[in-house]
Amino acid sequence: MLKVKSVTPFLFVIVAAVLVMPTVINLIKGPAETPGVFDQHYTLTQAATISEQTGKPMLVLATADYCPPCQKLKRSTLTNPIVMDWILENTIPVYLEDGENGDEIGSLGVRSYPTTMLIQDGQILTSLQGALGADSYVSKLSAVIVPAP
Repeated sequence: MLKVKSVTPFLFVIVAAVLVMPTVINLIKGPAETPGVFDQHYTLTQAATISEQTGKPMLVLATADYCPPCQKLKRSTLTNPIVMDWILENTIPVYLEDGENGDEIGSLGVRSYPTTMLIQDGQILTSLQGALGADSYVSKLSAVIVPAP
C-alpha cells in the first residue's frame, strides 16, 4: 500500500520562505542611504530653534541600520517625491541613527524602529511606528498639522 505524505511541512517551508525573503533581501543590500530630506543634518537642538522661529514642527526619524523595516522606509517612502516635498515644505527634518544618537533617541522614549515623530514646542504631536507606504505616511502626518502656507 502506498503512503501519502503530508504536504503541510512542504507548504510551511514555502510560506516561511516567502515571508522571510524581503528581510533577507534588505539584509543583503545592506543599510539604505540616509534619505535626501535629511541633508541639512540638523540636531534636535538646532531643529528646535528653527521650529520655534518658523512655526514648523520637527519631523524626527529614529532608525537603525540593522532594522529591515527602517531600510524599507528609507528606500521607498522617504525617497518618494511627494513625501520628500511634503516633509521639506511642512517640517524641520531630523535624522537620528541608533548608535550615533542613542541618547537622543532614548530621551524621546522611542521603543521601536523605525519611529517617525512630529514634535513642536517640546510636545510630541504624533508618533508613527513601522514602514508605512507613501500615501499613508503623508496622510497620517498631514492629519496632525496644518501645512505651511
